[in-house]
Amino acid sequence: MRTSPSKSVLSRRLAAAVVLPGLLTSSLVLIQPAAAAGTTSNSSICNGVVNQQAHRGGVQENLLKAASKRNADAIARLQAEKEKLQSQEAVLAAEIGAMDKTLAALDAQGQQLDKEFADVDSALSALKLKVGETNSAIADGEEVLAVLQGQHADAASRLAPLEADLAAALAASEVLKGEVALLAADQDANNAAIAVALGELETLQQAAADATDAVAGKDAEIGQAQGDLAELAIQAGQAADAVTSAEAAVAEAETQLATMVAAGTTADEALKAQTVLVANAQEALAGREAQAEEADAAVTDKATQIATAQGEMTALESAAADAKAALDAKNAAIAAAQVELATLQQEAAEAAAAMTANDEMIAAVAAEISALQGQVSATGAAITAKRAEISKAQEELTVLEGQATALDAEFKEITQQISAIRGNTDEKKILLDLRQSKQAELALVDQQITDKAAQISGLQGDLAALNTQINTLNAQLAARQQESSTLQQNVAPLQAALTAANAGVTAKESDIADLEAQVSDLEDALKKADSAVSAEQADLLLLEEQRAVLEQAAADAAAEVAAQQKVVTDLEAALPGLESAAQNVQQAIADQEAVLATRNLELAQAQDDLAAADTAVDGKESEIRALQDELSVLQTALDDANKAAAAKEAEVASLNTLAESLAVQITAANARITAKEAEIVSLQERVAPLADQLSKLNGEISAVEANLASLQLQLTALDKQVTDAQATLRALEAQKKQNKDAITEQRAVVTGVQAQLGAVQVKINVIDGTIALGGCAV
Repeated sequence: MRTSPSKSVLSRRLAAAVVLPGLLTSSLVLIQPAAAAGTTSNSSICNGVVNQQAHRGGVQENLLKAASKRNADAIARLQAEKEKLQSQEAVLAAEIGAMDKTLAALDAQGQQLDKEFADVDSALSALKLKVGETNSAIADGEEVLAVLQGQHADAASRLAPLEADLAAALAASEVLKGEVALLAADQDANNAAIAVALGELETLQQAAADATDAVAGKDAEIGQAQGDLAELAIQAGQAADAVTSAEAAVAEAETQLATMVAAGTTADEALKAQTVLVANAQEALAGREAQAEEADAAVTDKATQIATAQGEMTALESAAADAKAALDAKNAAIAAAQVELATLQQEAAEAAAAMTANDEMIAAVAAEISALQGQVSATGAAITAKRAEISKAQEELTVLEGQATALDAEFKEITQQISAIRGNTDEKKILLDLRQSKQAELALVDQQITDKAAQISGLQGDLAALNTQINTLNAQLAARQQESSTLQQNVAPLQAALTAANAGVTAKESDIADLEAQVSDLEDALKKADSAVSAEQADLLLLEEQRAVLEQAAADAAAEVAAQQKVVTDLEAALPGLESAAQNVQQAIADQEAVLATRNLELAQAQDDLAAADTAVDGKESEIRALQDELSVLQTALDDANKAAAAKEAEVASLNTLAESLAVQITAANARITAKEAEIVSLQERVAPLADQLSKLNGEISAVEANLASLQLQLTALDKQVTDAQATLRALEAQKKQNKDAITEQRAVVTGVQAQLGAVQVKINVIDGTIALGGCAV
C-alpha cells in the first residue's frame, strides 16, 4: 500500500529551482555583513578618503594612492579567492550533476517499486475480495444448509408420526391377519373335528350294528356248544371202558415180565461175578499201569520241571538283565527328563518374562495414550484459541486498512489543495504541516497493517503448525491405540503359553518323581531277580538228583504191569460164555418189556382218550360259560355303542354350531383387515411424497455440504495466496523504505552541496561586487 504520493523527477527539479534561489538570496542577505567585515581595512580607507573629502570638501592625494594600492591588493586577493571559489563551484556543480543522476536512478527504482507495490497491492486486494466473496459464499452456503436442514427436520418430523402410524397400522393389520389365521385354523380344526366326529359316529353306529349281530351269533354258538357237550359226555363213557380193559392187559404183561426178570437176574449175577473178577484184575492192572504211568509221568514231570527250571533260569537271568537295562534306561530317562525340565523351566521363565514385558508395555502404552490424549485436548484448545486470535487480528487488520484508506484519501485531498494554492501562504504552510502529519499517521497505520499482517501470518503459521501437531498426535494416538490393542490381544496367547509352560514343568517334575520312584522299585526288582536266579540254580541241582530216583521207580513199575497183564488176559478168556448166556436172558426180558410197553402204551392211550374226553367236556362247559360271558359283554358293548353314538351326534351338532360362529368371526375380521389395509394404503400415499422430499433434501444437503467443503478448500488456498502476497508486499515495502531512505539521504547530500554551491556563488558575487567597486565595499 502506498504511504505517500509519488513525485516525478521534473517536480523535484522544479522544487529545487524554487528552493535554490531562495537559499541563495538568504545566503546573500546573511553573508553581506560577513563580507563587509572581511573588507574592513579597505572600506575604512575608502570611507576615510570619502569622509575627509566630505569633511574638507576635496581629495587627499596620498590617501587616494594608498587606497588605490590597497584596493589593487584587495582586488588581486579577491580575484584569487574568486578563482578558487569558481573551481569549488565547478566541483560542486559536477557533484550536484552526479547526485541528480543518482536521484534520477533512485526515482526510477522508486517508480518501479511503486508499480510493483501497486500490482501486488491490487492483487492482494483482489485476493481479499475473493476471500470475502468466498466467505460470503460459505456464509450463504451455511444459510442454505441451515434452511435445508430445517426443511429436512420439518419433513422428518412430519414423516416420523406418519411412519409410526403406518407401522402401527401394519402391525394392527398383521395382528388382524394373525387373528384371522387363528380363526381359520380354529375353523379348520373344527371342520376336521366334525369330520372325525362324523367318522367316529359312523364307526360307533357300525359298532352298535356289529354288536347286535355279535349277540345273535353268540346265542347261536351257545346252543351249538350245548349239543356238542351231550355228544362229548357219551364219548367220555366209552373212553372209561377202554381204560379198564387196558389196565387188565397191562397187569398180565407185568406178571410175565417178572418171571423173565428173575431168570435174567440169575444169569446176570454169574456174569457180574465173572465181570467183577475181570474188573478187579483190570483194576489191579490199571493200578500197576497207573503206577508205571505215574512213575513215567514223574520222570517226565521232573524232566519238565528241570526244563522249566532251566527256562525259568534263562528267563530269570533275562529278567535280571532286563531289570538292569530298565534301571539304566530309567536313570537315563531321569537324566533326559531333568534336561527337558531345565528347558521347560527356561521356557516358563521366558513366557513369564514375555507376559511381564507385555503387561509393562500395555501399561506404558496406556500411559502414552493418556498423555497423547491430554496433548490432543491441549492442542485442540490451542487451535481454537489460535483461530480466535486470527479472527480478532483479521478484524483489527480490516479496521487498520479502513483507516489507511481514509488517511490516503485525506492525504490526496490535502495534496490537491496544496497544488491549488499559488505562492507560499500561511494556509499552504498549514496544509503542508497537516499533510506531513497525515503522512506520518499513514506511515504509522501502514506499519501497523504490516505488523498486523505479519502477526496474522505468524498466527496462521502457528495454526498450521498446531494442525500438523494435532494430526501428528492423532496419528501417534491411533498408532498407540493399535499397539495397545495388539498387546491386549497378545495377553491371551502369552498367558496360554505361560500356563502351558508351567503345566509342562509341573508334568515333567511329576514324571521325574515317578521315574525316581520307579528307580527304587527297579533296584528292588533287580535284587529280587538276582536272588531268584541263585535260588533257581539250587532248585535245578535238586531236581536233577530227584530225576535219577524217579527213573528207577518207573522201571520197577513197568515190570509189575507186565505180570498183572497176564492175570487179566486169563480172566477175560472165561468171560465170553457167561456173556452169551446173559445176553439170551436179556433178550427175552427185552421182548417181554416190549410187550409190556405196548400194553402200557395202550393203557396210556386209553387214559389219554379218557382225559381228552373229560377235557373236551370241561372245555365245552367252559366254552359255554365263556360264550355266555361274551354275550353279556357284547350286550354291554351294544348299550355303550348306542350311548356313544348318541353323544357323538350331540358333539357333531355342537361342532357345527361352533363352525357357524367361526365363519361369522372370520367374515368380521376380514372386514376389519380390508379397512386397515385401506388405511395403510392411505398412509403409504402420504408417506411416499414426504420420503421423496426427505430424499431430495438429503441430496441437496449433500450437494451444499460438498460445495461448502470445496469453498473451504478454496478459502484455504486463498488464505495461502493472501499470506504470500502480504509477504511479497512486506518485502516491497522494505525495498521502498530502503529506496526512500536512500533518496532522502541523497537529497540531504544534494541540499548540503547546493547550500555549499550557493554559498560559493554568493561569495563570488560579493567578490565581483567588491572588485567592481575597486576593492571597496559600498
